[in-house]
Amino acid sequence: MNQEIFLKDYEQPGYWAESVDLVFDIKKDKTTVEASTLFKKNKNNNIHAVELNGVDLKLISIKVNGEALKKDDYILSDDLLKLESKQEEFLLDVIVEIDPINNHSCEGLYQSGHILCTQNEAQGFRKITYFQDRPDVMSRYKTKIIADKKEYPFLLANGNKVENGELDNGRHFCTWEDPHYKPCYLFALVAGDLALVSDTFTTCENREVALEIYVDKGNEDKCFHAMQSLKDSMKWDEDVFGLAYDLDVYMIVAVDSFNMGAMENKGLNIFNSAYVLAKKETATDANFQGIQSVIGHEYFHNWTGNRVTCRDWFQLTLKEGLTVFRDQEFSSDMLSRGVKRIEDVRMLKQHQFLEDAGPTSHPIQPKSYIEINNFYTATIYEKGAEVIRMIHTLIGKDNFRKGMDLYFQRHDGQAVTTQDFVSAMSDASGFDLEHFSVWYDQNGTPELSINLEYDENNKSVKIVLKQTSNTNNSKFNYLAFPFHYSLYKENGEKFDLPNDGKIVIDKEELTLVINEIESLPIPSFNENFTAPIKLDYEYSETDLMFLMKYDQDEFNRYDACQRIYTSNIHKMIQALKEKKYYKISSHFIDAFKTILMDQNLDNSFKALAISFINLKEFNYSLDKFDLENSTKAFKEIKMQIADNLYEDFKEVYNNLHSTEFDLTHSSMGKRALKNICLSYIMASSRTDKDDFVFNAYKTSTNMTDEYAAFHLLVTENNKYKADVKTSFYNKWKGETLVLQKWFSSLAQADDLTINNLVELEKLPEYDKKVPNILRSLVGSFAMNNIVALNDVSGSGFSYFADKILEVDKFNPQIAAGLAKRLNHLNRLEGRRYENLKNQLQRILEQDGLSSDVYEIVKLNLG
Repeated sequence: MNQEIFLKDYEQPGYWAESVDLVFDIKKDKTTVEASTLFKKNKNNNIHAVELNGVDLKLISIKVNGEALKKDDYILSDDLLKLESKQEEFLLDVIVEIDPINNHSCEGLYQSGHILCTQNEAQGFRKITYFQDRPDVMSRYKTKIIADKKEYPFLLANGNKVENGELDNGRHFCTWEDPHYKPCYLFALVAGDLALVSDTFTTCENREVALEIYVDKGNEDKCFHAMQSLKDSMKWDEDVFGLAYDLDVYMIVAVDSFNMGAMENKGLNIFNSAYVLAKKETATDANFQGIQSVIGHEYFHNWTGNRVTCRDWFQLTLKEGLTVFRDQEFSSDMLSRGVKRIEDVRMLKQHQFLEDAGPTSHPIQPKSYIEINNFYTATIYEKGAEVIRMIHTLIGKDNFRKGMDLYFQRHDGQAVTTQDFVSAMSDASGFDLEHFSVWYDQNGTPELSINLEYDENNKSVKIVLKQTSNTNNSKFNYLAFPFHYSLYKENGEKFDLPNDGKIVIDKEELTLVINEIESLPIPSFNENFTAPIKLDYEYSETDLMFLMKYDQDEFNRYDACQRIYTSNIHKMIQALKEKKYYKISSHFIDAFKTILMDQNLDNSFKALAISFINLKEFNYSLDKFDLENSTKAFKEIKMQIADNLYEDFKEVYNNLHSTEFDLTHSSMGKRALKNICLSYIMASSRTDKDDFVFNAYKTSTNMTDEYAAFHLLVTENNKYKADVKTSFYNKWKGETLVLQKWFSSLAQADDLTINNLVELEKLPEYDKKVPNILRSLVGSFAMNNIVALNDVSGSGFSYFADKILEVDKFNPQIAAGLAKRLNHLNRLEGRRYENLKNQLQRILEQDGLSSDVYEIVKLNLG
């Protein structure tokens, strides 16, 4: 337990598992698993031992080439079966018993609702049978499933169905064969009584593929968007990367109990139901967009993750960072590229930047880990995608496609490293990426200091760009990255720049001198967030308001708005400390109104641009949290904006209100903007605001509008709060996914107490063993209610520590995810610091603590 594993210690196994034949005999009290594996000697080393991982397995028998082994012939421990062999190849037959019904870890084979399903990434297969549970062991799988036909009419596994039939006593079987080599983490099995929604897709190779989505009965009408998203993904991957699907059938199964969003098991994707089920009455636009993105992500893994996989788990970003980049590009093509970029960077800043600044900071290719499940992080995924995006920017779209083609040509059917990917990109483009590769090895968020000087006599600008430091990394090495910028004239036009302002920064300090600049320019740096860095440049509020109005780069125009909000919050906090009154400027109100009322701007962009900054993200930007003052400042600044533009917000809301519903970018943009306007109306000091928002709730005709109004009414004090809380619950208590929204909003209430949370846990719909429901209440409390979690009494920390220890007993992976929310000890002072420190120490001293939670809490304590 708690053994640290290092990248430098990687070595290949002594034997490769060439093929695996599995037989699952599913019965109510137990499931028997027979595994027949053909092992072949690895010629690259002299190791003659076979080490097979196994957890919570009851070993029934073990044979080599048909002969039963005696206990002296192998070594068996709690998590390993080891045997020696001098043979070049041999057949190992292992029979074990497992108990999926009582497996609540959501790893291996377990029960979700009334069906059995699997989750084997990263190391769940060891809970199914004794095997080399490592991604570089790629085998061909044949799977036979036997079960009661009435209870489990559908028996699914990877690959193509090759046989099925009837057996005695009402039982039946089905056999699946996957022609492609894969690691065991991609193995999948589902058995249950489900509803089937089917369609077909004809590939560019003119093969017809059956598309099948399996859901709980009664949910068939919520699958249309998922099916359309799947077909769109398949077509997009053919058009953009020339990649066609390679099996006869592509299956998706939606389950309620799932630790992750979804899993890309070859040909049989298992999904958290939240990323499959949607219709306008029960899902928000954000849900619909999330489904499109995740469906695409898991489908794109068929090539970037399945056909070419990771040599070891240190290479996790090889498949995840690349596939996130691909799903971001897909969503950008389906909706709005500029808006999607802003949304992705918001996610990066609110999660990955905070991770990089905290105790769990790590490179996108870690050097060591205790528990690999802890590295399914925003750094691996989102920062990993930014690194891929920078390669795309550096070498260009056409060369990136050539690099992808070369990558698959070289490595199809292999388990490889991040360096193999970078080498393919470099070789295909002729671009030297050696210096750039430091991004894979270095943690922390780079910071770039910029100084701009204007020489009026020579009509020139000197810009000095210096890599000054790297957040949370004292051993900072200077990085190489693309950097795009523009210089604006006073009338909003751009100055002409060398190479259109596109440069590569690859040294500690770089000086640019640009001539023929006839007036002091207003700069727009790091356009489209070209590089995932922090900028240190002193913009005046006048400059920011100029960029709000004129910047042609959508991301930087949005960012200018956020910078002004942040500046005003800081000024308000200072005024509060000095017991003075601070009033936002009329110039800012005018600039804000310009965006709000501009008919030529995309509504989705406007919704993002005028969205208020995040309280948690703001506090993480401070050396020490200032919860009392920042909370007051947030409310006061937002109220001032709302009061100044109250009638404008109402006008825009009323103009955009519609009972018609579709999922076009235009319609979603209208709903996004009107509901942001609704949030400002609620933030105002006007006496009719509560009535206006309540009327919006009552008259809503889709979940996007209904939930937006509901959330405002139950998270803030108003006369309708209690009634709306009850009415929403009564209306939707039969819809699990909708009720999760209810739990989530209540956990974010301004006046939340720990007693409120305890009472909510007593409801029949709450089940701590269903990860989605646990996350919707306990997770939302810790993630989104920074004030209640950090209450000076310590009650928030104590409650949350209890939940971590409680969940750790049956699902360590989810418990560790919760523990990551306590990563801010060094940003607290006084009683808050002592309270959190005591709770972290209490968790760490708990007997039987999992390695998952141990690793995170140890880091959180520093």
